[in-house]
Amino acid sequence: MTLRARLGQKTATWIPAFAGLTTKANVLVIVSSIAVAACASPGVPPGGPADTAAPLIIAIAPDSGRSGVSPKELIFRFDEVVSERPAGAASLNALFLISPRDGVPEVDWNRDEVTVRPRRGWRKNTTYTVTMLPGMADIRGNVRNTGAVTIFSTGSAIPQSRINGRVFNWAAGSVASKGLVEAISRSDTTLVYVAAADSLGAFSFPHLAPGPYIVRGFVDDNNNRGLDSREPWDSVAVTLTDVATVEVLAFVRDSAGTRITDVSIRDSVTLELTFDNSLLLSALPTPGSVTITAPDSTRVTVVSVSPPARDTAQIAAGEPGVTALRPSRPAPPRALIVKLATPLRPGIEYRVRAIDIRNLIGVTRSSERPVTLPAPPAVAPASARPPGVAPPVADSVRR
Repeated sequence: MTLRARLGQKTATWIPAFAGLTTKANVLVIVSSIAVAACASPGVPPGGPADTAAPLIIAIAPDSGRSGVSPKELIFRFDEVVSERPAGAASLNALFLISPRDGVPEVDWNRDEVTVRPRRGWRKNTTYTVTMLPGMADIRGNVRNTGAVTIFSTGSAIPQSRINGRVFNWAAGSVASKGLVEAISRSDTTLVYVAAADSLGAFSFPHLAPGPYIVRGFVDDNNNRGLDSREPWDSVAVTLTDVATVEVLAFVRDSAGTRITDVSIRDSVTLELTFDNSLLLSALPTPGSVTITAPDSTRVTVVSVSPPARDTAQIAAGEPGVTALRPSRPAPPRALIVKLATPLRPGIEYRVRAIDIRNLIGVTRSSERPVTLPAPPAVAPASARPPGVAPPVADSVRR
């Protein structure tokens, strides 16, 4: 029983006993007695039981699935007062998606109700999907970890054609857990439907009219609902008749090209070159694309250049820590293994140069980095070593 209910019961029981007391002091006695009795209820902490439940949606108006309606606003009603500044998002606006999109939604707070509407009003003869994302919280900070979706149409019917799919961060070879997807009508480019991918990269546009669309998905790393220059994205053309399924392989479009960020030594005849973005699979470097030059300008012959094994094939199913959901195409490599004809000499700085390396959009760039094979540890003279202690074994391999 809530504190309010308990107080109501106790007030109904005690007030008749004080019916003859009418002074201001007596009224204070009555109120104080009720409060003390309520707080003294056995087994109940002061102020009543702790509220640990997230707010529940008790109604959405208009009802989901209705057609032929054009409300002033969509209303989400909760079972308690919700926070105007939710803990699960930067603002209330960030918790709602209206599809088709018309800029950032107008979202207003009214205690236990939140109203949502497009900036320029609802379009005629249009089916809308309004999504409340996870993150709504009550004033005690209890956060909903689930969202809600409602659908209605300002036209006479709700179409049943749909586009389903999954968006991947292709370079990482993993699902895009922060994916945002747009379905842009090629018949009317002002119609831009939007959906958020779930934690497994899956998305759906469940009520689209048949026709041609461009589906564009991107990894919204900064959660600003827009595509920024360093965020991975890709697009797919779809002609929708009934149900279409697409795969979006998002990657960064870098017009500056790719460069070496690190050179590590696997052993004296094996180097690993790491780049700042992915390499074009159809134009991978050859031995002539990499030069290794000593300080005296002599070159070390390069025998082979190839991506690491983990970048050239799908990672085996069941490998610890690796999700089974992977792109249908192998992830493009971001590293190269360089094999040398002769060992590098310890203690000497070499210059490693990668020439005209192509990134995923075909931009070429050359770059170089220094690398030095560590010198072996100095061996102490036999006279300085304790009896029976062997000299250390030179280790010319840095892993």
